[in-house]
Amino acid sequence: MPRPYEMRETRLLKEWIHKNYPDKPQWFRVRLGPAVFEGEEKLYQMLRRWADAVVFTGKEILIIEAKMRPDPAGIAQLELYRKLFPETPEFKMFWKYPVKLVFLTTWLDKAVKALCDEKKIEYVVYCPDWAKEYIRQRWGLIE
Repeated sequence: MPRPYEMRETRLLKEWIHKNYPDKPQWFRVRLGPAVFEGEEKLYQMLRRWADAVVFTGKEILIIEAKMRPDPAGIAQLELYRKLFPETPEFKMFWKYPVKLVFLTTWLDKAVKALCDEKKIEYVVYCPDWAKEYIRQRWGLIE
């Protein structure tokens, strides 16, 4: 019997942001990239990318990608988001601030963390009890 779908990564992301940046401006499922021009709407719907979240700390912009398991594909996503952010007209007022990339996941994968370190991406492990239970059931990794 299939398991019901739950938005676990979204829950993980929102909990972590609320815990760490409760009073800071936050945007979830953010489209990044150049503006859509009339007549090209369908094309840009396919080309614009979705970052999991953007947070303005007051000093810097955080672009966050959340993964329940540390998938290295998230690193490439973050690097692309870094390039697209200064092309995103909705965030023009924030272009002058430094951008920090954050890879949020539920456990330490040394190889993925090493790649994050090499790319100057912050690797964050956040694993609340509900996530531990999911990981235990899904992959049997946490005792």
